[in-house]
Amino acid sequence: QVASPRVVCPLAAGCFSARCMPIGRRLLLRAFSVLLRPCLQMQSIDHSNGFLRLTIDAPIPVLKDGEVLIKVSAAGMNRLDLLQAKGSYPPPPGASEILGVEVSGTVVDLAHGVPSNAELRKGDMVMALLDGGGYAEFCAVPYRAVMHVPEGVSITEAAAIPEVFLTAHQTLFLNTHLRDGETLLVHAGASGVGLALIQLARTLFKGVKIIATAGSDDKLAVCRRNGADVTVNYKTTDFAEEVLSATNKKGADVIVDFIGAPYWEQHMRCIAIDGRLQLTGMLGGGVTPGPTNIGTLLAKRAVVMGTTLRSRSPEYKHCLIKEFSGCLPLFTSGALHINIDSVYPFEKVVEAHERMKNSINVGKILLAWTI
Repeated sequence: QVASPRVVCPLAAGCFSARCMPIGRRLLLRAFSVLLRPCLQMQSIDHSNGFLRLTIDAPIPVLKDGEVLIKVSAAGMNRLDLLQAKGSYPPPPGASEILGVEVSGTVVDLAHGVPSNAELRKGDMVMALLDGGGYAEFCAVPYRAVMHVPEGVSITEAAAIPEVFLTAHQTLFLNTHLRDGETLLVHAGASGVGLALIQLARTLFKGVKIIATAGSDDKLAVCRRNGADVTVNYKTTDFAEEVLSATNKKGADVIVDFIGAPYWEQHMRCIAIDGRLQLTGMLGGGVTPGPTNIGTLLAKRAVVMGTTLRSRSPEYKHCLIKEFSGCLPLFTSGALHINIDSVYPFEKVVEAHERMKNSINVGKILLAWTI
């Protein structure tokens, strides 16, 4: 059973209307609010000692200059959450130790330093990219990492947008520089990022051939519905041969890989001349099974790059969000859509993590405070 949040002081919770008070009293109340905010408690998911459990005594974040306080409606689940929970993916320095890097919710407070042209007001429905802290009732985030929920998207669904679509946008435009008419190979095609990549490539580029891999017929069908031209079951088929067959032996111009070392040799066979291979994850490990001949890179003038988003600077994330914001109307028009696998209440976080750990999900898994 999820307990209601504890509010120690109504002043710090913002329960009085500031419009009815003289300015001196308003400033005094704000000072009290800052002092008393650490006394407020919220529900969150604790992962200390390697176990996930719901707690009711975490302090509500104290805002720093330029930050926004969001009352969380839902949080998107990502593989990095599973890694952090078992101690192998620590948050960036200064970030919250609480899991969760993307949320949706309602603005409940704004610190000094949030400019009026940010167009953020209390009560706004928003979604945000975080360094951490999403598995909680409240989170603090720099205002430049906050986006309004697109019209026609529910506040719960919006939690499925920030991390996956920003990662996909970064991949196609800033890292691999996909061009019209090229061939894109997407592994883990039915994952959140995989489906976002397929949709963005189909919607924003002309004549791109999209090849997606997944491990079941159901997942491959979802990839096709999202815009993939060719789908490959990696469990039963050599994807490198399928890529070469689909491209008349030319190969893939851009490969987005989440698996790592086990796919290296196949990638060297099917990457095109001047191809770009982005390593986005290492689900299969980081050490190749045997000796690696790097001569193929030279012969094909291929580029291999690794990428993460969480560890990027606030300035980088701001620029990425600003660029991606131009795509938000596409959710309203239906050109882009959100693939949600399931929504779990926060108290069932263990079940939700197990679903992702076992690669059962097709699309995003969300955690929500109210279902």
